Amino acid sequence: MYNSSVRITKQYAHCKVLADTEDRELRRPRWWSGGVASSCVACVVAPFDLVKTHMQTQTTKKGMVQTALKVIKIRGYLGFYDGFSAAAVRQMTCTSLRFSLYECGKDLEIFNSSNGLISKIVLASLSGSIGSLVGIPLDVINVRMQTNMQAADHGKRNYKHFIDALIRIPKEEGWMALYNGGFAAVLKAAIGTTGQLAVYDHVKSELHTRFMMDDDVYLHLKSSFISSIIDAIITQPFDVLKTLMMNAPPGQFSSVFHAIKYMMRFDYWGPYRGLAPTIVRKAPATILLFLIYEQLRINLGYLPLESQ
Repeated sequence: MYNSSVRITKQYAHCKVLADTEDRELRRPRWWSGGVASSCVACVVAPFDLVKTHMQTQTTKKGMVQTALKVIKIRGYLGFYDGFSAAAVRQMTCTSLRFSLYECGKDLEIFNSSNGLISKIVLASLSGSIGSLVGIPLDVINVRMQTNMQAADHGKRNYKHFIDALIRIPKEEGWMALYNGGFAAVLKAAIGTTGQLAVYDHVKSELHTRFMMDDDVYLHLKSSFISSIIDAIITQPFDVLKTLMMNAPPGQFSSVFHAIKYMMRFDYWGPYRGLAPTIVRKAPATILLFLIYEQLRINLGYLPLESQ
């Protein structure tokens, strides 16, 4: 009798573990999960982001350490967080939108009919483009606030915060100035979301099915590391182009091609200026982003109706 009860208890515990594992895998993230995770990461990586932006816009070559020391000399350690207010609001709006669009899009028949990488790339590109269109003005403000310390006294914009910039830019330069570099930003977001979300999703799925890895922190860590390297390499040229166009004074670039020509001022390495701080920033940032995002999904997410 005792052995039977022990056997039943073990069987119940085993079934419960299987049910909990299946429940974890089926859980879906909330619409705000991407924005919250990305905002947490932004607090940590803001200094690397600012150094990267300075390296992309500088007229003479300086290394990452040299650029960082110059920031400290001009503005002190708090200078690394110039433009952070705009960056945080952009994460909560733009990033939340592209993450939620990607997750919702996976339920559509046109994307759900195939689990292949191509459908994920198309969905991620669309989600990134739409999210970017919403966040371009805040991206422009962030870049300008980050680079304000570089400008000569007569060229400083001195925005107090992102709301001040949002009011002053249309007044001083017209509404279209809020969309400087918009084309490059949308391209970068489309490719970046592909390199980030689609690659992460696909790598995670392959590791889970082919290597029978559990849906746990180790799987999330491995998948996010691979996607971060791919994302940094393929998006860097578009990020450099976007930064140059957003930071440019009115009339500096007559077209995107003019901006591309200026980007190549450092020869073939021009499109990859700031790649070192980008990788230093993006690898841990992407890993941390998905670790937080997955924990929000598992602990605060919801189960789809059909699985309940």
